[in-house]
Amino acid sequence: MHVAEIGLTNFRSYHKARFVFSPGLNIVVGENAAGKTNLLEGVFYALRAASPRTSRDEKLVRWGASYVRAEAQLDDGSRTQVYFAPGSGRRIRVSRAGDATAEELRRRAAVFIFVPESLLLVKGSPARRRAHLDAFAAALDASYAAASTDLHLALRQRNAQLVRVRGGTAERTLDPWDKQVAQAGIDLGRRRRDFVEYLRPIFAEHATALTPCGGTFDLELQSGFAEYEHDVQAYLAALRQRRALEIVRGTTSLGPHRDELRFLEVGGAGASPLGRDLRPFGSQGEQRAAVLALLLAERHVAVEVFDKTGPLLLDDVMSELDERRRRLLVELLLQCGQVLVTTTTTMYFTPEELACARVIELNTPEGAV
Repeated sequence: MHVAEIGLTNFRSYHKARFVFSPGLNIVVGENAAGKTNLLEGVFYALRAASPRTSRDEKLVRWGASYVRAEAQLDDGSRTQVYFAPGSGRRIRVSRAGDATAEELRRRAAVFIFVPESLLLVKGSPARRRAHLDAFAAALDASYAAASTDLHLALRQRNAQLVRVRGGTAERTLDPWDKQVAQAGIDLGRRRRDFVEYLRPIFAEHATALTPCGGTFDLELQSGFAEYEHDVQAYLAALRQRRALEIVRGTTSLGPHRDELRFLEVGGAGASPLGRDLRPFGSQGEQRAAVLALLLAERHVAVEVFDKTGPLLLDDVMSELDERRRRLLVELLLQCGQVLVTTTTTMYFTPEELACARVIELNTPEGAV
């Protein structure tokens, strides 16, 4: 699947704009504040009904406007539209199907994006990394989405019951919620580990190639829950062991909701036997390369394992790469189907690369082409 055309109305800096894309490499060129990042965000919003930069749709509405709309025309002839008006909420429509939910929209196609905020995947909290991994996997696998929903519901109910028990309700009322958390937790834990195993070899290959100083890199799913992943009874026993403390705290402390996805250097100068965690110890270049490598690995898994394709959206990734790594990255991108990459100059690309691409020039702060 690729996006043939995108229409943006009152989206960030855009009053009304329309762009046509090729199914291969698209290079979006413009000065700073020309709307390059906003364009990629608009494509993502039209395909996901969510922004990779903010959780508040109100921030997407152009100053002085009363609503925002993003529309995507896909290569199969279908069209998606996401509309939002403050106070009225969001409406999603898919041609031939009518109104749709965000979950239904996200399952139509894969889409991958790198924007400045994407560095928070490495720099940010474990919860952010879990949420990213779960969103990626759930969009590809309906059973993963169901397992994730089941665990979140069970945890919410159990945590509420822990608070009630602290207030005097009988402790035995936790038993059914323990069972639901154990069953859902083991299901999601296994599925999440499987997805990380899919990603690891491709991530390692691309991270090693794209990092400034070489080295060997890996993804690790760190979990205090791992020993219980194949034994419901052992997990139940561990939950009961922790009950007294969890009643005091009002929260469940053991399970895949505490997993940590780590980006590690596991070889090369300065790496420890346990790996160097890029979150506290990685350079800016290593962290950028790790996020890029993860996105490339996710795209590979989507295509090769789940037969789902979609655009790869990359914001200003060329400027911090040296010449060797630029050529390597473009070579990879030319094999990735539809790619939109923004830049302030076409000088980062060779004449041969430009000949293979559609070049879109943004000439004004509103992104007029």
